[in-house]
Amino acid sequence: MPLITIDRVTKSYGSLQVLKGVSLNIEEGEFVALLGPSGCGKTTLLRAIAGFVAIDGGDIVIGGRSIVDEPPNRRPVNMVFQNYALFPHLTVRENVAFGPRRNGVSKADTAAIVDPALETVGMSAYGERLPGQLSGGQQQRVALARAIANKPKVLLLDEPLGALDLKLRKRMQMELKDLHQKLGITFLFVTHDQEEALVMADRIVVMQDGDIAQVGTGEDIYARPASRYVADFIGEANLLPLERAADGTLRIAGESEPLPYQAPDGGAAATLLVRPEEVRLGVVPEGGVGLSGTLTDRVYIGNATRLFVRTASGQSVVIQQAGAGPEAAIPPGTPVRIGWAREAARVLTG
Repeated sequence: MPLITIDRVTKSYGSLQVLKGVSLNIEEGEFVALLGPSGCGKTTLLRAIAGFVAIDGGDIVIGGRSIVDEPPNRRPVNMVFQNYALFPHLTVRENVAFGPRRNGVSKADTAAIVDPALETVGMSAYGERLPGQLSGGQQQRVALARAIANKPKVLLLDEPLGALDLKLRKRMQMELKDLHQKLGITFLFVTHDQEEALVMADRIVVMQDGDIAQVGTGEDIYARPASRYVADFIGEANLLPLERAADGTLRIAGESEPLPYQAPDGGAAATLLVRPEEVRLGVVPEGGVGLSGTLTDRVYIGNATRLFVRTASGQSVVIQQAGAGPEAAIPPGTPVRIGWAREAARVLTG
């Protein structure tokens, strides 16, 4: 039995339907990321699980028990907010002790909970400091310690890394992943950052307009996206519109050469996905796809070089190659030939 079962959950604000019958199972000990742009419903779903949002329909079950009618403090979850929500007038130790003390744990027993929680997040030496005396990363660790002090079955994280600078955010991604492995409890993490989801999560739930577009591992979703929307949201993508020729073959819009791919059933609009790292400059693999175009720009980003090509039909294609390479010497405006292996691309509907 899954630890969490979200069954056809709906939520509306007036005429705006924010959750449209969302269903999802989460296993005990999983690290699951809810990923999507602003307004897709991911935070509303997280807050519904926490009890801060009352749902209109459906059910939320944790550990075999429906929790939709229980107040937030009776649910076996704890939440870490983006702004950490620490009490500014309480010390680090007092912040972490707040939950157990509110739940009736004695002062002596609370100390036995607080000290291991602070040690787990590496904040034992900061117990007497106030939140205002801590850095953003330290405040985030305190918020995590306060959450795990209540020993929840599920830890809910609402974009807790959003306020950190890029370098610290990357470090905290790995610390959160390590913390999850150390604690062994279920993490449900909301983010709009696809890199965060790919780095940390066992499974990613891509949300779109109040529903789930795709669920899978990071590798599944990156390599085998279910739709143009998912492909565009996860990683960088060349998305080339396709046309059906009179003979039923597929062509890139504006190009004359037929493609070695099958058209989707039902006459739906189709798009060809090819990731930038799969495209080669000056190389057309046997049985693959080749296009002529013009190099319009190149950008060196340290560990890779991005080349921008405008095809003869006006399509824009990005190529990403490791390091600088000899391509860095090609001046913009040079006619080029690009290509990719047949299996490197995927036809998507939409």
